[in-house]
Amino acid sequence: MVGAPIQRSWLLLMGCLIPILFALAGCGGSGLATVEGKVTVDGQPVRAGRVVFRSADGKSTVIAKIASDGSYRALDIPRDAMKVTVAGLNKWERIRLQRGVKGKRSSGSAALAEAIESSPKVPEKYQDPDASGLTFTAKSGTNTYNIEISSQ
Repeated sequence: MVGAPIQRSWLLLMGCLIPILFALAGCGGSGLATVEGKVTVDGQPVRAGRVVFRSADGKSTVIAKIASDGSYRALDIPRDAMKVTVAGLNKWERIRLQRGVKGKRSSGSAALAEAIESSPKVPEKYQDPDASGLTFTAKSGTNTYNIEISSQ
């Protein structure tokens, strides 16, 4: 019975160390980050669409939805140089939104549709990763990247 306390203490020690090792491995070991910010055109928030982060080799793509206040949050961004594009709603998404609003009588959905319709248009060049001129390299943790676009 002398060995039983040693085994219990060893198990207790391992039970504490293993979660700590997993936690440490997760801190920066994955090479992924979070990027959040706001998208504006001439100072006005883009109220719908998406922000796309694409690695230079094209192997990694992360898409973040733009909220009605112009904010976005992209998760699991590689910590490499990324090309960034911004796209507003396409024709079919706008049609689907309009149909959805007509079917509902909620003032909230009508207000959302009106806000999206009044959203500034994102110039075409910002939808092409090679022409946008937008790049971002994320660091560990949460990064802020406000995307300020000019319509000119």
